[in-house]
Amino acid sequence: MKRVLLLLLLLPSLAQAKALCPQSVTTVEINQCLTVKLERAVDELDSNLDLIRIRHAADPVLLKLIEQSQRNWEAYRKKQCQSVFRLYDGGSIQSLMTVSCAIQLARERNTLLRQTYLEGR
Repeated sequence: MKRVLLLLLLLPSLAQAKALCPQSVTTVEINQCLTVKLERAVDELDSNLDLIRIRHAADPVLLKLIEQSQRNWEAYRKKQCQSVFRLYDGGSIQSLMTVSCAIQLARERNTLLRQTYLEGR
């Protein structure tokens, strides 16, 4: 939960936010929907990393590289979404945009992790 709150501080356009939550009408509903989607994306990321650690437990060098790449990715995500936050500074959709950023990047990372470390070989 702490990571989710951190990610919430970090988010693209209102159209993108609404695309992630098409059933939501109000800003409050979109915010609630995005929070759930972010939690799911973070949970999936944690799950994928756990599966990777299990699958590749026999290769400590690979695991060390994966852990470092994850830390690097987290730093990238933080800076990228902070720049989105800054872009919408003072705007009413600032938080929606920042959360959308975090969701998008987490989904992309999940896809990369699955395709690279879990589905192949």
